[in-house]
Amino acid sequence: MNQPLTCEHDIAGSPRPAWGTERLPLLGILGVALLIRLLQFWAISDTALYRVHTVVESDSRAYWNWAQQILTGHLLDAYHAYTQSEQLTAPLDTWYRWWGGKEIFRTAPLFPYWVAGLLVLSGGSLAFVILVQLVVGALHPLVMYGLARRLFGKRVGLVAAALTAVYGPFIFYQGVLLRDWLPPILEPLALLALLRARESDRGRAWLLAGAALGLALLAKEAVLLFLPLVVLWLLWEEWPEWRRRIGAASLLLGGFVLCVSPLLVRNALVGAPLFSLSNRAAVTFIATHAADSTPSPAGNTWSASTRKRVLERSEGKLLPTIWETLRTYQGDYGLLIRKEIFRLRGLLDPHEVSGGEVSFDYGLEVSPALRYTLGYGFIFPLGVAGVFMSLRGWRRQRLIYLYLPAVLAGQALGPIQERYRLTLVPVMIGYAAVALVQIFDQLRERRLGRAAGGLGLVLLIAVVQQVWIPLFPARGYGRGADYLWNAQVYASEGRYDRAVGELERLRMKARDRPHLSKPAADASLLEGDWRAAWAKTLIQEGKREEARRQVALAQTAYAQQSSLSYPNYNLGLLYLRLDEPGRARVFFMRFLELEPEGVRADQTRRLLLQLGGSS
Repeated sequence: MNQPLTCEHDIAGSPRPAWGTERLPLLGILGVALLIRLLQFWAISDTALYRVHTVVESDSRAYWNWAQQILTGHLLDAYHAYTQSEQLTAPLDTWYRWWGGKEIFRTAPLFPYWVAGLLVLSGGSLAFVILVQLVVGALHPLVMYGLARRLFGKRVGLVAAALTAVYGPFIFYQGVLLRDWLPPILEPLALLALLRARESDRGRAWLLAGAALGLALLAKEAVLLFLPLVVLWLLWEEWPEWRRRIGAASLLLGGFVLCVSPLLVRNALVGAPLFSLSNRAAVTFIATHAADSTPSPAGNTWSASTRKRVLERSEGKLLPTIWETLRTYQGDYGLLIRKEIFRLRGLLDPHEVSGGEVSFDYGLEVSPALRYTLGYGFIFPLGVAGVFMSLRGWRRQRLIYLYLPAVLAGQALGPIQERYRLTLVPVMIGYAAVALVQIFDQLRERRLGRAAGGLGLVLLIAVVQQVWIPLFPARGYGRGADYLWNAQVYASEGRYDRAVGELERLRMKARDRPHLSKPAADASLLEGDWRAAWAKTLIQEGKREEARRQVALAQTAYAQQSSLSYPNYNLGLLYLRLDEPGRARVFFMRFLELEPEGVRADQTRRLLLQLGGSS
């Protein structure tokens, strides 16, 4: 029988220090992780960042509505968002058919049930949900320490924990209403549990490893791609005596089934296919791989007609959908190759590529805590270099070698977005820690040639990543939608000062990023509306001078939309309330020129008569 996995030496070959010497540094790392996440919560707690689901159709709105549905007692019902784009494509009954049935969950269900549970504990507080996510996220370095320690040694484990503690996108997504912060914790936890089970070879450890895999699957469907590779790993590790290992495999399967049994029981009760987990795979593949899909700094765009045509032909079944989507290229597979290369570059891009309802780029502006954290451009070159530096110990890393292609396959099926590559980052962090420890040891031992070679490799990868990989010019990243959506949240709460502040920031950003010029210009109408509403509030509060200032600024904003009538009506009413009848008359007359008929036109004429009488 093979010897159990042991790692009595670190990656450099020196004996491991005792656990006592690692406890204090690890506790310090966990303290830093908690502190920076609490600072993140403080920075965003009074912002609209984690509440954009209130104004935009999004995944976070779907999760929120799903959690609310659970709280109303519909514990077993599937939630379907039926977005505006879906409404334009087909009736809901047709979508049910394409989805495989009304009762199949929209996505893997763990996160919305997690949110619902926290809302019950807090009396409905979303801020409490975000705070708990950040506190749980502070334990992420502990998981990475355990995984890297078993693979490479304790010093590498500590460095991996430290990198995880201060990796910015982890912190950012732990602070928003999206599930994407969970898989980077649960999947490494499952890897750790598998390695521990292999090392100890105890029945309970194999059960826990299976349960960890099941939990990871309930958080994200892409884990399905890894499950067959886990079986391959077991055979690889135990091939000489695989018959005697059937018990361990059975326990692993038992733990897995036990963890996912609530899903299986629920599916049986509601009449959904027993092993169904999500209905998004086919739709996502069309959106990201159709010939007319177009990646951009703001995410993928696609043709609704293409989606409808593909789904009608495939009836929403995944393999036929893949075939019909590939047929949209009409034999131009060069275009397909170029698109896939573009998508690969998106996976490796040192910048965080936006695409959803929130973006890390915007988070950097909102939160000072994020500005001093590490990003993908730092981790990736070290991680790739660490893969080569650790090849000597490849036998211990066989599980990672099988997990990595599963992660990459999942990335290949999804859109180019910063949050979807978060599951790749733990692997890169582990190998980045290897590179840092090896280079440090070589410098300490005065093996300057080896150290220079390692640093040169890191530098070469970094140059390639920074120069040839980026999808867009350095100033081509970021989105106007971030500012507009957050401004809408503030406006809906009557916080017009914050709303117009977002638009002012967008204008300033557009000076350096030309692709933001159009959304900044288009936002002028909203700015006029919100400044007008703000002025009305100020008048009611007796702050007339400040109200005059806001009316003047609203007038400037409205000037860019001179063909619209209602801004003149708004300005006329405001100047009337400010006891400036001359200015009010000017705007009322201009309004009637643009809109001579209608209820507001009749009311405006009556106001003009009153003004004429008073003068």
